[in-house]
This record gives sequence, C-alpha cells and structure tokens, in this order.
Amino acid sequence: MDVPVADTRERIVTAAQALFARFGLRKTTMEEIVHRAKVAKGTFYKYFSNKEVLFMEVIERESATLTALIRDAVHNAPTPQDKMTAYLKVRLRTVAELANLYEVTRETVDEYWPRCEDIRKKHLLEEQRIVRRIIEDGVSAGTFEVHTPELAACAIVMAARGLESSWMLEANLMELEEGANTLLDVLFTGILRR
Repeated sequence: MDVPVADTRERIVTAAQALFARFGLRKTTMEEIVHRAKVAKGTFYKYFSNKEVLFMEVIERESATLTALIRDAVHNAPTPQDKMTAYLKVRLRTVAELANLYEVTRETVDEYWPRCEDIRKKHLLEEQRIVRRIIEDGVSAGTFEVHTPELAACAIVMAARGLESSWMLEANLMELEEGANTLLDVLFTGILRR
C-alpha cells in the first residue's frame, strides 16, 4: 500500500521539527531526520533539496502557528483591553513553545536569521493588522484614545518583538513575562505622572 504524498511530507516535517528543537539545525543530521520519519534518503530529497530548506518549512509552520494562536486569543477576548492583553501574552508565551522559531534561531542567529526574516516579516505584518484592528475597535468603543492606530500598532508589535529579541539572546523567560506586564502597564496607564 502506497503512503499518500501529504503524509510522507508531513512525517518528514514533523520528524525534523522535533529533532531541530532538541538538537538544533547544525547538530541534526539528515540520517536522523530520515530515520525518525521512517523514509529513505531518496524520499527526503523528493520533497526537500536539503535540511536548510526543510528548516525554513518548519519556521514557516511555526510562524503560521503563532499567528493563528494570536488570532484565536484576540477573537475570544471580550473587550479591546482584554484583546490587547491576550495578543501580547499569547505572543510572548508562545516564544517559549515554538522551539524552532526561537531556540534554534538563537543558536544560529547570525547565519539563519536573515533567511528567516522574510517569513517572519510576512507574519509580523499580519500581527500589525490584528493589533491595528484591536486599537480601532478600542477607539470606536471609547476605551482607547489613539490618533494614528496604524503607527501605534506598529510600535506595539515592535515593542513585543524587542522583548522577544532580548529573550532570544539572554534566555530568561521570567524577564520576558515581566517585560510583557510592564509593556501592558505602559500601554494602559502611560508613564506620565497624574
């Protein structure tokens, strides 16, 4: 019985995702990937030209997962303030869960980050659209006072990305959570003395 093409490809990606998360891109061998996926090396090359191309597929999937988790959390939150909190908390919490997008990228930041940037940029623009809608809904509801929602969305997403970049380089998840809480406090209450 022949295995459907989609199943074979999925097995390869799933096997690689687990191995990359555990050992990193550099230390994961082609032999380990094909062994774990239970495919022949020739079958691997039928779907991917090399393990770096496979790694980019894993990064794309994890980026799409991040975007979907954010979209769901925002959709399920009742108020604009809850939506903004859900966005930031889910985004930053997911940093710790998507091992390849973050852990492995930290390991290979200089070599592979530029290649991942196009994937991340696409998903970053989607995040900015989500945050802009949250802000616009908040302005319409009288919850937020923002004169340029698009610029505010860009600033919020960049601030979240800054927290993520700091965590990638320093690997302190507690600081990431504290940073998220501080960012939310600044967003909702400001820094001006009242």
